[in-house]
Amino acid sequence: MSQAHAANLKDAVLAHLGEIESRLGELDVALASGDADRIELQSQALNLGLSQGLAVFRQAAASAEGLSSEAQRRLTLARTRCLQQRQAVQRVTASVGRTLGTLFPAESDAFGANAGATYSVPGQGLAARAMSAYR
Repeated sequence: MSQAHAANLKDAVLAHLGEIESRLGELDVALASGDADRIELQSQALNLGLSQGLAVFRQAAASAEGLSSEAQRRLTLARTRCLQQRQAVQRVTASVGRTLGTLFPAESDAFGANAGATYSVPGQGLAARAMSAYR
């Protein structure tokens, strides 16, 4: 591999890392805002940035020079941030599920009687249907 190609590859890795870090920051802000459309938009942008960077990261890792220790550190931090964001979303989803379970504890028929059997099919109750409306 030529020096110029190695330098270009290193620059590409750093550029993609910067983009991913920026998109992670934008997703943090979106998550804090609670705006579902904004969260979806930023999630898609992050996913696109990750998929575009993946080929460059793999190429750099397979090269003679490999990824620099700084690039490896930044990738590890980005991975950690992704996992933290995922956990935050899972906590919110669980919280919404508990809230819906409290608001809609059991299905009732038109006369107020409990229409759900003791051994009903999981995921088909009113709360489950309400949750799927937000997916």
